[in-house]
Amino acid sequence: MRLKQHKHSWLKEWVLPIGVGVVVAFGLKTWVVSAAVVPSSSMYPTIPATETHHVYILDNKLATDFGRKIYRGEVVVFHFPDNPKELYVKRVIGLPGDTVEVTANAVYINGKKLNESNQFIAKSNELKLGIYHVPAGHYFMLGDNRTVSIDSRYWVHKYVARSAIIGEADFVIAPISDIGPISQSLSASNGIGDQVQNAV
Repeated sequence: MRLKQHKHSWLKEWVLPIGVGVVVAFGLKTWVVSAAVVPSSSMYPTIPATETHHVYILDNKLATDFGRKIYRGEVVVFHFPDNPKELYVKRVIGLPGDTVEVTANAVYINGKKLNESNQFIAKSNELKLGIYHVPAGHYFMLGDNRTVSIDSRYWVHKYVARSAIIGEADFVIAPISDIGPISQSLSASNGIGDQVQNAV
């Protein structure tokens, strides 16, 4: 009888709490937040990673769950359309139904120049230019460091489905020297980066 009681006590004190902890941790990672490593400079300096200096970011899944709107300028983590096993992080530029024109030094949305006054976004779009028609339920992505970013302009499947977006890249969490929030705006003066100004 004592052995049986001891067994039940051990289950209550160790196995049950560990099991609950594992379930809670799995739930948090699956539905709330998770960490991801950024191994390239495609979003530099917004995300201060390079090929030799990797950083870890916080992926806020609640920010894009439950049918919440994905807005222009938001930095998101998503399954890469050409290989869904890989996760990418880029900035949302084109929304469903948009016509995006990438020129050498500007981006136009439906014929109007996009306000990209955020100092962290490259002023040159390098040589990969063109016009892109974003289908319904999909998004057009660009990296902030556009001279090196392999983004929608280069992919075979150029647009990211809404269902492939798994969260908002909110915060750099490591290393300590790089800790800080990730700008979710195209504009230097606006909290939500969906500003479009007339072509000039």
